[in-house]
Amino acid sequence: MTVGGSLVGASFNSGWYQAVLVVHLVGAVVGFGGSALGTVMLRRAWTDGPDAAGVVRRSFDFASNRLTDMAAYLAGIAGLVAVLIDDRWDLRQDWVTTAFILYFAWAGIAHGALRPTSAKLAEALEAGDKRADDAVRLRRRAEMWAMASNLVIVAAIAVMVTKPGL
Repeated sequence: MTVGGSLVGASFNSGWYQAVLVVHLVGAVVGFGGSALGTVMLRRAWTDGPDAAGVVRRSFDFASNRLTDMAAYLAGIAGLVAVLIDDRWDLRQDWVTTAFILYFAWAGIAHGALRPTSAKLAEALEAGDKRADDAVRLRRRAEMWAMASNLVIVAAIAVMVTKPGL
């Protein structure tokens, strides 16, 4: 018996599944798009100087720590629910497993590397000339982690769209 039976017979064409899919997609757009936007904001601070860095840092803290995180978590939960309520999908399918591995890889990169590096970069930018060398080093590191994060997001989207092995 699937979980779908407990959600009023949810299936691909049901309102339940469609609603969960919309939540999944909106969460992904806001969560992962916001994550990518944070790196764009830091690049802007790099070119606009210390005054812009303070504004960017406050915006980045709000967007990354609240809005994008909640949306990205919601995307993952809704994705899991979508798999559970649709009889066509199964957690043992390769594309589902790969998508979740990529999701957790993104979360690890975002929380373990990109966010801390970006926060340190914003601090260095706010400090101005006193920490210019740190800012250059941190910018390179932040850009590397941003690129890795974005590649993982693109790979996850490709997996979910193409569903390899199905």
